[in-house]
Amino acid sequence: MAEKIDKGKEGEEYAVNFLISKGFEILDRNFTSRNSEIDIICKKGDMLVFVEVRMKATSDYGYPESTMSKSKMNAIKRGAEVYLLLHPWQGEARFDFISIIEYPKFELVHFEDAFF
Repeated sequence: MAEKIDKGKEGEEYAVNFLISKGFEILDRNFTSRNSEIDIICKKGDMLVFVEVRMKATSDYGYPESTMSKSKMNAIKRGAEVYLLLHPWQGEARFDFISIIEYPKFELVHFEDAFF
């Protein structure tokens, strides 16, 4: 189990570095509330972005984005509502998804506005 958590944190580090390289400012990581966790909360301009990160070793049994369930999306939305109550935001907001595959070739895909 600890190995899975370590891999998750590694994936989040890849995602954070990617987002920073694209001009995003990281506001929060691993924000938890109401049985929800949001991996990364960032902004770019007047856009607030809630990011879910999934990483798999290979795509042999499907891509990381195929593991995103409706219940997980709803949990992230509930967490975003709490975040917005604690940190009022005047601009737009969206939910992104970052998919990472390690082997045989490292691949990071950023899905903007992945769900709502």
